Amino acid sequence: MTEPQRAMMEELVWAHRDAETLAGDLGLDDDSTSMLQSLGFWPRPVTSPATRPGSPYVCQIGDVRSLHFDWSSIQSGMSLNDPLELQFDYTRMMMGFLVFNPAPRSIEMIGLGGGSLAKYCYHKVPGANITVAEIDGDVIALRDAFLIPPDGPRFRVLCDDGAHFISRQVGCPDVLLIDGFDRDGQPPQLCSQDFYRTCYDRMAPSGLLIANLWGDHEVYSDRIRRAFFGNVIVIETEGGGNRAAIARKDGNLDLSPSQLEATLATLAPCHDGFLPAIGRRILTQVDRERQAYRNARAGRLPSMSSSDQYVSRR
Repeated sequence: MTEPQRAMMEELVWAHRDAETLAGDLGLDDDSTSMLQSLGFWPRPVTSPATRPGSPYVCQIGDVRSLHFDWSSIQSGMSLNDPLELQFDYTRMMMGFLVFNPAPRSIEMIGLGGGSLAKYCYHKVPGANITVAEIDGDVIALRDAFLIPPDGPRFRVLCDDGAHFISRQVGCPDVLLIDGFDRDGQPPQLCSQDFYRTCYDRMAPSGLLIANLWGDHEVYSDRIRRAFFGNVIVIETEGGGNRAAIARKDGNLDLSPSQLEATLATLAPCHDGFLPAIGRRILTQVDRERQAYRNARAGRLPSMSSSDQYVSRR
């Protein structure tokens, strides 16, 4: 997406209004908007209009398709020129689990959206079986618009509530990616203390949970810390108010520069170039958490991070 295209999309999102309304405000007739669409500087609908309030729809500006529940936010984006490119920083950060486990055998996801993470894992982590739970059948129905793979031996999408999926599903995933949102944000059942504890119980030994947090992220991350006994780091993502929480079951999140470089060398042949920068950001946060823990042990309580405050209350 070029800068003018991105500016137009951001204008639509900021103004909380659809393209037709904005065109009227700007005095653009149908011929003008058609010309702008052909040049890739105006969004055009890819799917039919929403059939009910809050139902998902797809639009396109230039080569970028985006998923919406309304014009207040973009739920997912895909470049037609590179469908596997992760458009948003929080999705790239969620793939940071590869720094700790470069070859998981089982990946479970809550929330399909435009399928950015599902597609990337399917094509770039070929040794993993992938199961995605998505509560909205209308979202699943749009999978072809985002080139999401069909169900097969190692990939399937289930229409199910994520909390029910976690409690009923058999098996122990090595990686659990939680990116479930509706038009109002994070559903309560996907960020409760009981939910995170159930995630912990379901996961394989040394399993990794990565949650995309938005809104009351401090509350949610504190619940994850309780469920995972403090083995959590939280990283701010770029270009928005999201946070990525990375938690590990029955193990720590220690990472040294030499370990990181060795893992990145292993991953380089199969993965895009964003992983080194993601790995360095994770390493920086690991070092901060380690130093905060040392400060707490030394009695320098004012220097504690939020995770160490949790440890001090246990």
